[in-house]
Amino acid sequence: MNLIILGPPGSGKGTQAKLLSQKLGFTHISTGALLRQRAQSDSPKGNILKALLKKGTLFPFETIREVMEPAIKNTTKGFILDGTPRNLAQAEHFDSFLKEQEKEINQVIYLKVSEKESLKRLLKRAQIKNRTDDNEETIKRRLEIYHQDTEPVINYFQKQNKLITIDGMPDIETIHQDILEKLKKHSSKK
Repeated sequence: MNLIILGPPGSGKGTQAKLLSQKLGFTHISTGALLRQRAQSDSPKGNILKALLKKGTLFPFETIREVMEPAIKNTTKGFILDGTPRNLAQAEHFDSFLKEQEKEINQVIYLKVSEKESLKRLLKRAQIKNRTDDNEETIKRRLEIYHQDTEPVINYFQKQNKLITIDGMPDIETIHQDILEKLKKHSSKK
C-alpha cells in the first residue's frame, strides 16, 4: 500500500506519517525533511535551498523530484509520502511517474485543521525545534500558497475516490487511531 498524507502546514502530516510508517512498516518519505537536509550542505544548491526555506516559498519541482523519485524507487513494502504533491501539475506528474514504476497511490489522507490552529502549532514548533522557516510571516505565506496551490490537489484525489478526510484537531493518538480505522474500512471496500 502506498499513501500520501496532505494537509496545511502544521496539520501534523510528518507526525502521523512517522507513526503510520512505524505501525505499518512502510517507508516514510518526507520531501520537507529531505530538502532541509540538502539545504544544510554548504554548496551553491544548498545555499539556494536555504534561502527558499527562509522565505517560505515552494521549492522548484525539479528539486523536489531529485530527492523524492529516488526515494520512491527504492521502496519495496510501500511508502507514505509527506509534503508532496503541492499542486495539480505535481499530482499529475506524480501519477505518471508512479505508473512508470508500476506503483500507484492507494489512499490519500487529508488532515483537516483550521488556519488558526496551523499558525498556533507552527509557532510552537518554531520555539521547540528552532526551525528558522517557522516564523509568523513565513507561516502566513506558506498558508497562502497552500490555499492557492495545494487545496486543488485534495479535490484531484477526491475525484479518484482515494481521499480519506481526518479531523486533525484532536490529540496525536486520537488522530492516529482514526486514520488506522478509516484506512482499514477503505481497504476492505476494494
